[in-house]
Amino acid sequence: MRSSQILPLGLVLAGLVGCGGPKKAPTTVPVTTTPAKNAPAWIDNEEIPDGLAAVGIAQPNPMGDKSLQRTVAVADARTKLAGKLKTRVQNMFSQLNQQVTTATADGSKKPIKTDVMNRVIENTTRQLIDQELAGTTTRAFWTDPNDNNLYVFVVMTKESLDRALAGAAQSQIQREVDQGEKSLDQALDKLDAAIAASENMPVK
Repeated sequence: MRSSQILPLGLVLAGLVGCGGPKKAPTTVPVTTTPAKNAPAWIDNEEIPDGLAAVGIAQPNPMGDKSLQRTVAVADARTKLAGKLKTRVQNMFSQLNQQVTTATADGSKKPIKTDVMNRVIENTTRQLIDQELAGTTTRAFWTDPNDNNLYVFVVMTKESLDRALAGAAQSQIQREVDQGEKSLDQALDKLDAAIAASENMPVK
């Protein structure tokens, strides 16, 4: 009788030991959104220290035209860069408005009107996009071997961006000042500081 009870107990212990054995390794998360091996890191991490960058994607076309696919991918990247440029401009004018409002807190001048600031932001953005997107450079291309999607890494250098940003903003601010919006007058003196501050704000 006793021996007949030992066997089931042994099986139970063996099962418990088996459950406590080594666990399966967790599923590895791919480095990029594409499952292909050796995909470049910039596909998912397009931030660079020396400017603004964006990744464009184009699917293969029915004609198998590689040149057209490349053109579509670059256009996609430039569209995304345009969105980042707009965010950068908005960040810059947010910083500029804070500085000017603080400087005029004694009531010597009126704060900048919202409609005026919005108009300056829109005009600066439009001018900046028109002149800068044509000057972007393609830093890298990569084709996914799984689906033949083409990825392109398009970059705008920090030096070029800051120079264009300052020029576009200055011309739009000066236009408003010439038309009588004197509350923007002090903004020109604080423009460089606002551009520098906007570099540390998110542009996605």
